[in-house]
Amino acid sequence: MPAKLQYRLPGLQIPLWLLLVLVGFFFANLNGYLLFDHDEGAFSEATRGMFERGDFITTWLNDRVRFDKPILIYWLQAASISVFGTEVWAFRLPSALAGLGWTLAIFAFVRRHLDEKTAIIAALMAAASLGINMIAHVATADALLNALLATTLLLMYSYSRQPANSLLVAIYALMALGVLTKGPVAVAIPFMVAALFYLSQGLRAEFLRAIFFIPGWILFVAIAAPWYILEYQAQGQAFIDGFFLKHNVNRFNNAMEGHDGGFLFYPLVLPFVLAPFGALLLRIVPSVRNILPGKDPLDAFLWIWFLVVLVLFSLASTKLPHYILYGCTPLVILMARYHAWLQNRWFALLFPALLFAVMVAFPLLIPVAEQRLTNPIEIAVAQRAGHYFNQDFAILAALAGIVSLTLILWRRYPLWSRLVMVGGVQTIFVWFLFVPAFSEAQQRPVWEAAQFAKTLNEPVYTQSIDMPSFNVYLNKITHRRPLEIGEVGFGREDRLAKDSEYYDVLFQSGPIQIVRRIAAPASESESAPAPAAEQP
Repeated sequence: MPAKLQYRLPGLQIPLWLLLVLVGFFFANLNGYLLFDHDEGAFSEATRGMFERGDFITTWLNDRVRFDKPILIYWLQAASISVFGTEVWAFRLPSALAGLGWTLAIFAFVRRHLDEKTAIIAALMAAASLGINMIAHVATADALLNALLATTLLLMYSYSRQPANSLLVAIYALMALGVLTKGPVAVAIPFMVAALFYLSQGLRAEFLRAIFFIPGWILFVAIAAPWYILEYQAQGQAFIDGFFLKHNVNRFNNAMEGHDGGFLFYPLVLPFVLAPFGALLLRIVPSVRNILPGKDPLDAFLWIWFLVVLVLFSLASTKLPHYILYGCTPLVILMARYHAWLQNRWFALLFPALLFAVMVAFPLLIPVAEQRLTNPIEIAVAQRAGHYFNQDFAILAALAGIVSLTLILWRRYPLWSRLVMVGGVQTIFVWFLFVPAFSEAQQRPVWEAAQFAKTLNEPVYTQSIDMPSFNVYLNKITHRRPLEIGEVGFGREDRLAKDSEYYDVLFQSGPIQIVRRIAAPASESESAPAPAAEQP
């Protein structure tokens, strides 16, 4: 390829057109929708609050310590908003860059161990896959962790082919950064995969040398330990209980926040996580036979990697669709390697047809879902959603589906490339139509409430609600406590209704209210201490 069409990154030369396409996938409409509560809102407010408090060690969610995740993603988001301000896209920028870096790591690995054409296919499939693309569009820690995990494991395979201390140094550094991103999982998954692969391939000496590589452990501790030590010094046993026990051990042993599912949860969602490549995913399953000793070592490594993740998180009690992304990198590489195995156009269009059929039917599904809801916030979202997911939305979804099916049936290009084009249609539809509409239905009242609160120029106190994006838009911490007479609060209509006679509603959008306390219940007035008598 002519040099002028190549772009050289540190240690990597990539076709310029491919880099531009990948950037287009991962940065599509990054600023086109509001922050979603609770995950995006929580991460973003915890980052914003670091500046208000002047505390860059402990993360807080409003006025409560947040132990959900370690510090690295917050530091990266803090670096972004310190340059670009508290724009929603600035909070998402580290995730988008992580998604791009994740895909570039796949490209570099496949080109080194297979060939450049397969590397290009793998990079395009990764960027076009719905789950990978989505996780890189949200302001959470998951895209960063996936990028670090994927790169760690890809280097582990490279080390098995050509042992070098430089690779071990990089592996330990990446694991340390992963531990700073989401905790022990960044070591547990690579260790399990490496142990099974190296020992099954007769590489016991290489495995022992890798896990007892003292300079690597020194580097690991130097990178990962300081923040954990400082956080323990600041928060003590509460940090151990909140982070290690609640958000690591308990998340595995107990279904947190209602996120449970059966053992087949991940096999069922996986074809849609990797949409539009569901048919190709099913087609490559026979290559799992290469996991046996004496077969293809690369296939063995990739399948061991995926199966470790699948079994581990299928056994875990808490199940979320994005957890399976930890095992999607090897599947993307396998799909790229065996892309020619998918020849049936009609089979290829099955999953895109299902996806867009759901989108077309989405306006009809909302009333059905609304009837089963009990949470007033969710009911209000469903009612508002009807304004956005209407007949026009269904028509656009049908058109996107028709374009996608036409591309798949068009014989001019290889089938894999037509699926990537469908991934482009899917990306445009999701980020320019579906997600903005859903964001407006769910998050617009919170944004509007924050804009109104700004005009009051007085403190606002949180009243039994957990929507931290309000604080991001208000750019202030709002302490959680009952209101005194004359004070202003932010809350939900249903939770304020029991004392509505004591509040003056200043603003309302959907179920979200800004209220002022105008009186106290008689019981409170009677129990309040009498004012001291004035001295003569």
